[in-house]
Amino acid sequence: MINLKELSSELKNLINESENIAVASHLNPDGDNLGSVTAMVGMLKKLGKNAVYVLDDTIPNSFKFLPNLSYAKSPDKINNAFDLFIALDSSDENRMGDNIKKIFETSKKTVNIDHHFSNTKFADLNIVDDKSPATCEVLARIFETLDLELNKDIATSLFTGLSTDTGSFKYSSVNSNTFLIASNLFKYDIDINEVTVNVYQSRSRQKTDLLIRAMNSIEYFDNDKIAVVFVTKDDMIKSKAEKADADGIVEFVRDIDSVELAVLLKEKDDCIRLSLRSKSYLDCTKVASKFNGGGHVRASGGTINHTDLNKAKEDVVKVAEEQL
Repeated sequence: MINLKELSSELKNLINESENIAVASHLNPDGDNLGSVTAMVGMLKKLGKNAVYVLDDTIPNSFKFLPNLSYAKSPDKINNAFDLFIALDSSDENRMGDNIKKIFETSKKTVNIDHHFSNTKFADLNIVDDKSPATCEVLARIFETLDLELNKDIATSLFTGLSTDTGSFKYSSVNSNTFLIASNLFKYDIDINEVTVNVYQSRSRQKTDLLIRAMNSIEYFDNDKIAVVFVTKDDMIKSKAEKADADGIVEFVRDIDSVELAVLLKEKDDCIRLSLRSKSYLDCTKVASKFNGGGHVRASGGTINHTDLNKAKEDVVKVAEEQL
């Protein structure tokens, strides 16, 4: 168990000593990524700091409603060193991408706030709680520990990350404290309909077409306990999908009643991206670790360093069968 009071106090001291502060997260933004970043930017602005959200990626349409995105700036627009760099929801500095990593390395002080058990503790100050279901939960607890008053925007960001990274509060990582935090966030008049419609009820036609194409590729193994789907470059082109439109496909496959492990293989120019989701007992990290990856017990990812989808399928299924 981390000493959150002591670590939070160290964070507050670093913030107090700093004027120009960079905030960033990993590539391929998701709800916890964007929720924690925009919440932190909102709090820093509230504290009178010059906060910049360093963004080297495209924000998915479903999260463009989040507050404080106007403070985002591309790395190529930044030519100054920061007093403090706060990395959120990134298990290591490489996950932020080379351009942001350079800014991280030139910052005077660095902070790492995360919940991944594979976190490498890469900053000067590391606040990592791998028992927490979301980085937004860790951040909410930090703000509470420091008696920092939230506002509607900060609470909305925190709730969005908490909701998405817990699978709408369905995952086994959820505990009683998770619901207490969510309840406290509602004290700030969150518009739950705004979050629900944007995040869960606004799937584009392009994303729907991509889902249909992926599901047409599904294959089952081990008495339907393992299901594999492909997203090819051709699928992306023909459905006119954006990069983030592949999000949610692997969860859709996992929700098939017989499936314990869902596998998504996404074809890239020089590699295959692997996404894994399990339901009850298979540890996804034990599969992902064989393919240059990691993550959580029920949700992990990795990279396969070739572009042969059939070979990738066979290799992943073989490793997964050893874990069943």
